Amino acid sequence: MAPTPVSEPLLPRTRAGAQRRADRIRAFREELDAASRDGAVELTPQQRSQLQAYHEGLLEQLSRRFDIDTSERHKQISRGMQVVSLLGAVALGASVLLYFVRVWGLLSTPVQVAVLASAPFLSMAALELVSRRERLRFMTGLLAAMTFASVVLNVEGLARIFAVVPSPEGLLAYGLVALALAYAHGQRLLLAAGVVCLSGYAAAAAVRAAGWWWTEALHRPETLLGAGALAVAGSLLPHRTRDDFPPVLRAAGFLEVFLAILVMSRLGEGSWMAAEPRRVELAYQVVSFVAAGWAIWLGLRRGWLEVTTLGTVFFAVFLFVKFFDWWWDWMPRYLFFLAIGLTSLALLWAFTRVRARLAGP
Repeated sequence: MAPTPVSEPLLPRTRAGAQRRADRIRAFREELDAASRDGAVELTPQQRSQLQAYHEGLLEQLSRRFDIDTSERHKQISRGMQVVSLLGAVALGASVLLYFVRVWGLLSTPVQVAVLASAPFLSMAALELVSRRERLRFMTGLLAAMTFASVVLNVEGLARIFAVVPSPEGLLAYGLVALALAYAHGQRLLLAAGVVCLSGYAAAAAVRAAGWWWTEALHRPETLLGAGALAVAGSLLPHRTRDDFPPVLRAAGFLEVFLAILVMSRLGEGSWMAAEPRRVELAYQVVSFVAAGWAIWLGLRRGWLEVTTLGTVFFAVFLFVKFFDWWWDWMPRYLFFLAIGLTSLALLWAFTRVRARLAGP
């Protein structure tokens, strides 16, 4: 039987949605075959043929429109292609950078300015040309990364040529460019880069507003708490055409918050609070466990796997850091690592109980 076409309104609107639909079809087919072998369900030849034709037609339409992976082998190849495209972007960028470092001093200033100014436009033109073809999406990712890198090199190179005083506005520009490329071409890696750059700008701007030199933000990690919260809030906005972006925003936001808490629990002198550094560290040590536990609960409640994972990881990190403070200086090393191992087993047991309760009726 020929594949049955699916009406246009029923098709997913994004590539991520199309990939999830294809994954569900593959899982459904496997479970249907298993149930049929066990005698739990029995379809007539006509029903099985109609169902197969419907799925084949749907997969064909999804593959033609979104270039999705319709089998596990396709997904494995795609993962390899993603790694290759990332390595290719790094290698090409390094090649161009090292070449210009080698010949840069031989070029006149007008030529240097022309090269730096034209690089982003040439890269953007190639990106727009390639991105129009869905089947070249891995090349699109490579060119998008190179476009972002060329913008960074453009700004930094021109700043050196004309002796411009460094400022955090460069981070703002990089963040906006990364977000524009990410949303225009569906690049999650650039989305994360944009969040990092904008968070750095927010931290630097806050420090500068307080009267310090903006690089002092490196010693004031509390500013990342607000930046991370804004990233998480951004994930709550509608993303109809980029429904795979909210998990990236949540992961980046919670990661920034947890890293800031971890650093502040060790370096209280970097706090904005007018309190003794030791008291600040103790306060953040308490906050660390509360925040990690809340993230685990929130991730489970909302179905946010990335938040649950980060909360679990940092809960263990915070706990092991405290064990180091309590026991490392006086406990024999074999006992210390034995305590770490036993604690890991206890955490596994606790999470197993939680998992079993969630899976229960």
